[in-house]
Amino acid sequence: MKRITETLLATATALMIVPLIGNAQLDMGPDWPAVKQEMVELGLRHDSAWDLYRYFEQNADDKTLEPDEVPDWTGLWEHVTRGYDNDRVGNNINAKLKGEYLQMMQEQIDNAEQGRIWDPHSGCGQARGYPGMLKNGRPHEFAVTPHQTWHLGQARNEVRRIYTDGRGHVPEDWAYDTEHGDTIGFWDGDKLVTHTMYTNGGWIGRVMPYLSNQLQGTEVWQLVDEDTLQADVWIYDPEALEEPWYTRQVYGRMHQEPGQPLRLEYWWNCHSQNNIVVPTEDGGTTFLDLDFTDMDDSPAPVTATE
Repeated sequence: MKRITETLLATATALMIVPLIGNAQLDMGPDWPAVKQEMVELGLRHDSAWDLYRYFEQNADDKTLEPDEVPDWTGLWEHVTRGYDNDRVGNNINAKLKGEYLQMMQEQIDNAEQGRIWDPHSGCGQARGYPGMLKNGRPHEFAVTPHQTWHLGQARNEVRRIYTDGRGHVPEDWAYDTEHGDTIGFWDGDKLVTHTMYTNGGWIGRVMPYLSNQLQGTEVWQLVDEDTLQADVWIYDPEALEEPWYTRQVYGRMHQEPGQPLRLEYWWNCHSQNNIVVPTEDGGTTFLDLDFTDMDDSPAPVTATE
């Protein structure tokens, strides 16, 4: 393996073999600040997500998988890092925003400090899209084949397709913006490297940045151990960001208990009143009519939290 591949694997192995306890924040390990700084600097050395992707591609040993080489990402996975920006302190995030995007972030912070958080993603309103889907805490599932990987999210029924059959991106004159954009990738051994573009930008999540449709992302996914899947993610956005925004997303395998079969249930539908949220008079978020019975008992609204 080339140097960057060895670095990613070594730091992952050293840092991520830790127990996953309930919903507690994952301990990234004592070396995490230095590891993160190395990843930040790697992003800064490249002018765009595409440049970084091409760097990984040029240093990869092998870009294809045989059917018997497919890594075991089966089962359900829970996002165990805290939100999307795993090192944030309070409402301060590490993304270096600029212009109107910095102003929109500050407005969210000001409103949140007064208890006003409008979050249409809490219910059936909007898909988080890319990269917000990566932070969803509810179960994720991956269907991995040599030529295509599907990333499925229970929350908001999100589906992301990653093409690893050698194709390029959709030609520019055919492309249009979508929530999840267009993602291609390749395999470097058992690591999946991806590049995403043609998103519609938008909002990552509550008290999180808005980004433009110029954003592009490069990711390196790998199975660190039997129960830990991680993605190193670099987001570039020339309109919204002063510099690339690096984060590490970590997912823990969910184990099935006797008598409690696990599966990705697509109950997140717009026909259920349990999934409809509306803004409150003071600018917060509430469910329209939350109830877990077959009858409409019209209970009092419950403030949405996630």
